[in-house]
Amino acid sequence: AVDQQLEALLTRLQPRAVLSVGWADRTYQRLLLACQRRRLPLLLVSDSRWRDQPRSLPLELLKAQLLRGYSGALVAGRESRAYLEQLGMPAAVIEQPWDVVDNDAFAAPSGTPASPARRPELLCVSRFVAKKNHLGLLEAYGRYQREGGRWGLRLIGSGPLEAEIRAAAARLPQPERIVLEPFRQLEALRQAYAAAAGFVLASHTDQWGLVVNEAMAAGLPVLVSSACGCHADLITEGVTGWGFDPADPAALCAAIHRLERLSAGERSAVVAAARQRLEAFSPEAFAAGLERALERAMAPALAGARPRSSRRASLSAALLSRR
Repeated sequence: AVDQQLEALLTRLQPRAVLSVGWADRTYQRLLLACQRRRLPLLLVSDSRWRDQPRSLPLELLKAQLLRGYSGALVAGRESRAYLEQLGMPAAVIEQPWDVVDNDAFAAPSGTPASPARRPELLCVSRFVAKKNHLGLLEAYGRYQREGGRWGLRLIGSGPLEAEIRAAAARLPQPERIVLEPFRQLEALRQAYAAAAGFVLASHTDQWGLVVNEAMAAGLPVLVSSACGCHADLITEGVTGWGFDPADPAALCAAIHRLERLSAGERSAVVAAARQRLEAFSPEAFAAGLERALERAMAPALAGARPRSSRRASLSAALLSRR
């Protein structure tokens, strides 16, 4: 049924190139086979990193063959680029960025950095699931409270660990300074960023972490787990933000104190540098990267030659899609 749907769609649209927003699922692999049959250039979008999960050598070898069927790729950043290169994709056909937000939509209307709230709060926006490491964040925040820290903590999200997170918050020295709120739509989320004094994302693992883009665009100094994909691209230590080991609550506690001690001038400098960094991670930058990737992928076809194709890629896609 999937093959028939893909063939019908390609017949109706008659595209000059195809963009595949993923490659691990069966449907994406059947799409590769359909494009190979039609000699259509196929571009891959990926934010996967080597360290996202335990890797199986046989499966990685299959993936390396699969990648031969793609004419190029658009990736999130350095780590996702490195993973595709490790699997054999030429660096010259990989563009970025992929994981971007509308930076202007999150910026303060005046274009100036957001001012800390009257009762300063550290904000975290993420799903209440284990990999987001809320329990580690709360442990660090408990240390911060015991060491005299004055900021509150606001957690926005939803998920299966909400009850456990609430219970952990209730055990802290000053639980009344912790606020848990449900998922927010865009306008309410913008208001939450504008009201915050700083932002933290403490994930054990995260392919990127788009909320960091949002917070930086909103003018917040950010604390970002070194396990997040965005850390390598967006954070220069002490310049655009700060990183920390998500397994080290003491390090995160120290980072929160550091935010609290920022002078107005230091805060403005970090916010300005962060917004400058985001210029390379904007919708315009995404569009330019995608355009370059498409032009390169279609160039062989325009010159009368076949787009990039591979029998080994087809065999790998057929094998993987039967799992």
